[in-house]
Amino acid sequence: MHVRLGRFLESRPWVGSLLLASPLLLLALVTWGRNRPEFGMLGADVSWPLMLVLDLIAIGALVISRIRPGTALAAAGTACTLQILLLQGPGWASLAVPAVVYACAKYGSRRISLLSLWWGLAGALLAGAFLVGSYVVLWSRDEFGPVVQEPGGLGTAMPFVVMIGTLLTGFCASVVVGAWTLGDLGGRRRREQAATNEKNRLLEVEREQEARLAADAERMRIAREMHDVVSHSMSVMIAQSDGGRYVLRNDAEQAEQAFEAIGRTGREALSELRSMLGVLREGSEDLQRRPAPSLDQLPQLLDDIRASGLEVRVMSAPEHLPILSEGAGLAVYRIIQEALTNTLKHGGPDAGAELRVTVEHTASEATPELVVDVRDDGAGADAPSDGSGSGILGMSERARLYGGVLNASAEQGGYRLTARFPLRKVVAGGSQPAPKRGA
Repeated sequence: MHVRLGRFLESRPWVGSLLLASPLLLLALVTWGRNRPEFGMLGADVSWPLMLVLDLIAIGALVISRIRPGTALAAAGTACTLQILLLQGPGWASLAVPAVVYACAKYGSRRISLLSLWWGLAGALLAGAFLVGSYVVLWSRDEFGPVVQEPGGLGTAMPFVVMIGTLLTGFCASVVVGAWTLGDLGGRRRREQAATNEKNRLLEVEREQEARLAADAERMRIAREMHDVVSHSMSVMIAQSDGGRYVLRNDAEQAEQAFEAIGRTGREALSELRSMLGVLREGSEDLQRRPAPSLDQLPQLLDDIRASGLEVRVMSAPEHLPILSEGAGLAVYRIIQEALTNTLKHGGPDAGAELRVTVEHTASEATPELVVDVRDDGAGADAPSDGSGSGILGMSERARLYGGVLNASAEQGGYRLTARFPLRKVVAGGSQPAPKRGA
């Protein structure tokens, strides 16, 4: 119960302050409503309405001390200081001072905290000084009576008076310092907890952002893979089905080959799609360990493209290239696949393509580059397009993943696509030696 009560009061700071202020308010009303002192400090007459107003101001400041520590300090400090400077004497408001100092140290800024400490110490010194002064004045007026009048007069009693004033000053100062110390420790702990909570919140936000970015990257990767697989497979199947339809009646053997190519391409596409969807659905290790397409599968790709009716000439074969990393090999394979598929779809029936995969040394680049160049002699800029394809965008994203750039442009009498990769970013392990020029 006490833990729940502490959490309740911590979440509603004004409730705890009100509980502290209620007894002081009752004491002030009873004191100034029934027992009214006749004289105050230094023998001055007491104005009880003024004392009641100042007490109410200081006690009211205690109620808001945890919510508005700066305002509470100004109100309580001013009220208590006026009680002494106006020679009325300290009232019940002085008992609110430690609570206000504690609240300022715990909930206020560093400047308000230190100001409450020094103001409280100054009040303690002022209270002790006025106690000594009041004793001297009352002695001179013979207010203490003959009982305490000893031989030697005021000089004999003065050390005792000073000692009482010093003790009062020390006691008030120790109360103020103790309250401030407890409040400062509580404030440090509260700020550390708030900083920890904020750090945890930021870490949670950062974790969510990283997860979202990872999901976006994975989504883009899967979109590229599915686009390349579906686009290439469907293009081959369409080209084979068109050819098979024309030769079905005249050349049964060629028709059979076309339909075999359609079936093989469809099965391969279905297998790749099942692999990707299986990874998404189950996260199977067997599916994740399945090797991704690379330049090793390039001959099969070229055979499928040629079987679809597109003549592809390999001007520079990739057999002598350094070993590429798995991701880079997949990116290069997909770029070649998409470029040849675009030629197959848009180049026209008589189009042909040339493929070059080389390592080049240029004067402007300090490191050699892996260059993939695909050009065709098809329709070029006159090729029909609905403008909704994402093949060029996907190839550009694949190139950027490995620090490369991709240029695709229509030329007179064809279309050309060139992708350049820094060799050090695509070789396996990043340390494979580059072949000599012309290799």
